[in-house]
Amino acid sequence: MAADLRPMRTDMAVVRESTSRLPEGIAKIEQAVTSLSGKLDHLHQEVSNLHADMSALNAQVEQLGGRMEAMQQAIHEMNGTVANVAKDLPGASGSGVVARVRDAIGGE
Repeated sequence: MAADLRPMRTDMAVVRESTSRLPEGIAKIEQAVTSLSGKLDHLHQEVSNLHADMSALNAQVEQLGGRMEAMQQAIHEMNGTVANVAKDLPGASGSGVVARVRDAIGGE
């Protein structure tokens, strides 16, 4: 029976030595988890900042889109006005509406 217990003593010694290092390993794991937690909190804050920046940027893009539409409408209206004015100006032949009115009222 004593011979049967000898291998168990060796196994117990190995287990005792292995478990004696557990507190040190657990402390290292806790430090790593704490470090990762801090990094994750920082990343979360950065992502929140980026989200806020994107929201502001989207609002500005919408504003610019509205301004561009207004400018396009103004340009369209100006093109119509320029076309109407150009119709009334005398051409190379001098026969525009303005020239005909001037001729009709006896102007120069």
